[in-house]
Amino acid sequence: MFVNVELIYNNTYKFIQFTYKVPKKYENKIYIGTIVELLFRNKKYRAVVVDVNVKKPNTVNIKEIQNVLFRLTDDQISFLSYLSVSNFLNTGILLSEIFNVEKFKKQKKNKSSSIEQFTQSDIVKNISNKHKNIFVTPTLETCNQLSNELIDNEVDIDFYQKTGGNEEINNFVNSNNDFKNIVILSNNFNYFNITNDVVFHFYDTNNISYKLPKLNGVNIVELAILKNKIFGGNFKFYNIFPALDMFDSYEHYEDININNDITYVYGNNLEECINILKNKFKNKKFTPYANSEILINELNEYTFTDNLFNKDTDVYFLFNPKLSFKNTLNSLRLISLIKDLQYCEYKNIQIVLISTKEQDLKEMLMLKNIYKLADNELKERGKFGPNIDTKIFSLSSDNEIDTKEYKEYLLGPRKEMDRFEYEIRLILSKNLNYNKIMDLFSYTYLYNPTKSRNI
Repeated sequence: MFVNVELIYNNTYKFIQFTYKVPKKYENKIYIGTIVELLFRNKKYRAVVVDVNVKKPNTVNIKEIQNVLFRLTDDQISFLSYLSVSNFLNTGILLSEIFNVEKFKKQKKNKSSSIEQFTQSDIVKNISNKHKNIFVTPTLETCNQLSNELIDNEVDIDFYQKTGGNEEINNFVNSNNDFKNIVILSNNFNYFNITNDVVFHFYDTNNISYKLPKLNGVNIVELAILKNKIFGGNFKFYNIFPALDMFDSYEHYEDININNDITYVYGNNLEECINILKNKFKNKKFTPYANSEILINELNEYTFTDNLFNKDTDVYFLFNPKLSFKNTLNSLRLISLIKDLQYCEYKNIQIVLISTKEQDLKEMLMLKNIYKLADNELKERGKFGPNIDTKIFSLSSDNEIDTKEYKEYLLGPRKEMDRFEYEIRLILSKNLNYNKIMDLFSYTYLYNPTKSRNI
């Protein structure tokens, strides 16, 4: 009997699976999802079995599996497969870099399952007195701020992360099974299994720091939602507006109060806008940031900062802000704009909206104007993706790629400026063909596929 395994190791070998022989004494103990020990290049590794009863390879010397440790459950395998497929990764690297295998193997399905969304100001009133509360934050700064806010509201905090180091969280996990309220960094979410007696509060889920850059930008918020889909649990998410590639509702959204004074510059075309702007701010010195390369090129008398968050930025030139296309919202663009506006208010940065048509920014962001656009975005994502169940990756090549073997996943080509554009479309389901998709990832990874979030 021969099996294919993935090393529980970093992604050095990308999507290569290795074939090992199963000793007779283990033949009745080996299944997909079994964790084994083996020798690879004369070093002992753990590995996860991803295919069984494979064809005997032509290689003369096939190494044998050394030991069988335990088997992951079907639910655990499904979750790891979903997370791998969603992020152009494999199960081996996830078990190596994100999960503690000994902890993860104890994760069971919960009786209760709920996902709710709230504004960030709702967090104190949502604290459960009947459950443990784990507050998940994107950064150390946010961890500290939220801890102080909770303490100020007379919430007893048993622990909050101060350094972010592994030793700090390990010491707590190993010595504190009984706690009431703790605040942790998002990259330590998987130190805690989902149980019926815990409510997980994910704070500021729009924050970019929920991504893990070393793992293709795995988003801990998406990871948590996928985990909830399989194992259940009580999850509450707090944001300014939901990213609709992960969430399917926005009922908690409120009108965004923009307290900034906004200067509007309207013109019939770009040239007229520029002339009005120059006359309006004649002889005034400032260091602006602009969201438009066209605007930067036209206003070469100013020294622009490279990003809004540069300490020298004192004016934000916002050019033709657009939140929708064909009456369909772009929730990610909306989130980005709201965050920019909130930052400008916090830092007292002047906002100048430059537009070739009359736009009232405060009116644009009112709930009554967002509802229908957001409904249309959800409908569009439901049909075509990307959404929590449908993942899309884009890639391009100078030469045409043969798609026959993967035609159910690899779509295209579309010719764009002498490049061949393709799309990988993957639907998470119970009959997901994990090994076929890993073959596809191996086939396409040299083209650097990028995960799509926008519709």
